[in-house]
Amino acid sequence: MLTIAGARQAFGAFLPRFERLPLAYSASAARSVCTGAELQAQLFFRGQSGPTLSRLTHEIFYVPGLAGWPRWFLAAGKQRGSVPAGRLFVMVQSARSAPWKTAMALYDSYSAEHMLRNLAAAVRDADEYVGAVPPGDSALVVSPSAMPARYARYLDGRASRAGRRLFAPGFNTTYYLSTNRKVSRGAGRYGWRDTDHQAPSRLPIYALRTADGGALVLFTTTDTEGWQALSESAALPARPSRREADYVPPAFVLRRLRVHSVRTGMRLSATAVDRVLAYVPPIGSRSDRIYVLINNGAATEVHGSGLAAWTEAARQRHQHRGSAVRAVVLADQPRILEGNAHHMLLATSRAVASARWRA
Repeated sequence: MLTIAGARQAFGAFLPRFERLPLAYSASAARSVCTGAELQAQLFFRGQSGPTLSRLTHEIFYVPGLAGWPRWFLAAGKQRGSVPAGRLFVMVQSARSAPWKTAMALYDSYSAEHMLRNLAAAVRDADEYVGAVPPGDSALVVSPSAMPARYARYLDGRASRAGRRLFAPGFNTTYYLSTNRKVSRGAGRYGWRDTDHQAPSRLPIYALRTADGGALVLFTTTDTEGWQALSESAALPARPSRREADYVPPAFVLRRLRVHSVRTGMRLSATAVDRVLAYVPPIGSRSDRIYVLINNGAATEVHGSGLAAWTEAARQRHQHRGSAVRAVVLADQPRILEGNAHHMLLATSRAVASARWRA
């Protein structure tokens, strides 16, 4: 069984290699330190999917008493003078003697104290063994295995009244929904139809027992946002203003798809993996609502169809801007494109009004 000292040693060996990933990126290097959702994001952004990571202090470890494999633990810490300051890694070992990799590298956009205080208050056994919660635990208001579908349905606006009430008001719930409605209503003024769809992912779920019998659940959803041009005059600013940024396709999507002009009916989309930390209470507790504490998103692919064909003049302008995108987009042919990394965060998915997609 993994010890606290063993978890600390494993994380200490992992972290320098993860920190070097943006500086010496290769797909094999990413695969050597990442798995699951984190690997998808790092492959898309070539080692730059997430805020810059610096030396952590006040490290805390939460180690489930798992005897077999795969096994996992949580490592959290602070970054002084940095935003975001709080960091949380889900560390996974798939088999005996296999390397430890991170399945999720979460960050707290508020402060380190906010993240670490929530963890400490819920679990209370930092640097101690904690209980792993079975995926189908029926003692919770929602089992861990059901959380991706429940949360995705809620964010999609498809939850029943009882399903909506399950989630406590907050940044990653009610504010998300209000922002979603605002963007969908307002995109038409800029010549676009904006859609957003959430779906449960099939990636592993990790859950720790809390002191009150509830659980801290870490899971992922898939978020796909699409933009359809209503006319050839749809706004396509290279550097959108703060007002425009909410309603037009993000710059990183345009770069990846090499979009230089608009055609009526043109469709663009970006898919992201959202990494979520939520507190789920036990049935019968005084607080019967789910609190979504963190939702970090990162793009994993982009698509385009009905794109305007490239002219030689447009190609030269694009090359002059120094783009390193490698894939050629053909007119009317959707593609998943691979290209150079542009630092991007889906800060709490669509929940951040002025920066839902950051390039």
